[in-house]
Amino acid sequence: MTYVLALCASIFAATGAALQHREVAEVPEHRTGGIALVLASLRRPGWIIGLVVLLAAPVFQFLALKVGTLSQVQPVLTIELLVLLVIIVFTHHQHPGRREWLSSVAIVVGLTAFLLAAHPGGTEGVLSSRWQVGLALGSLVLVGLLWAIGSMRHGWSRAALLGAAAASAFAYQAAMSKSIGQTPASHLLTSPGLYGYVVTGGLGFVLFQHALRAGHVAASRAAMVIVNPMLSVVIGLVAFHETLAHTPLAIVVEVIGVVVLLAGARSLSASPLITGDPLGGAGEGSDDE
Repeated sequence: MTYVLALCASIFAATGAALQHREVAEVPEHRTGGIALVLASLRRPGWIIGLVVLLAAPVFQFLALKVGTLSQVQPVLTIELLVLLVIIVFTHHQHPGRREWLSSVAIVVGLTAFLLAAHPGGTEGVLSSRWQVGLALGSLVLVGLLWAIGSMRHGWSRAALLGAAAASAFAYQAAMSKSIGQTPASHLLTSPGLYGYVVTGGLGFVLFQHALRAGHVAASRAAMVIVNPMLSVVIGLVAFHETLAHTPLAIVVEVIGVVVLLAGARSLSASPLITGDPLGGAGEGSDDE
């Protein structure tokens, strides 16, 4: 049941992203600045349908985690990238070729191998207010840096960078949800993490919409599929004092996994489907934000 629920989360995430991508690409250029893109998209029924579908993904992920472990669920969530290639056949009338499939499989296999070999885990506790604020500032700097670099690019690279920025915000949000979940109810309203959770959730969502508009949906989702879990591992190591498996075999598999992942990402970035994007993103310019 754990794997079925996690697979459902991947299917809903991919479908929702594909539906919203089609809609944000049609928003008039003069209404795409900042949060205006979201407000304009709210008037499009197709975008709202995509939002409802997209919101079902975290529900299934939550249910999967209720009956299974993170090490079981997270690798299945990476399959979203492969599901997306199937979905765009129907939503975008595009047909991914061998390069797209092999590149995506490499990303999924590499990331899954790393996560399974590393098996992050260890101490789980409530972060201090200082850690929550420090982590928030660090996340905002990273998000701002990715956004600034993305603003100077166009097409798939802009979509990927904005997707990475959104994933960074969501990774922080996930860390705060972990900390908030263990915070006593009487201290919840005074916890900086609660407000950071809300702010980064909204920021991540807006960045995600701009990532969808900037280029092909596969570019932004691939970046998010990679960055979110990898950054979550880093946050776990630094803030929650988690550990990674460090036996010789585990280290070898981890390194191989990262190499395969990066090779897949590089290959996908040069894919005609991604770089051409004939039916997708509007390629918003740097002044849209």
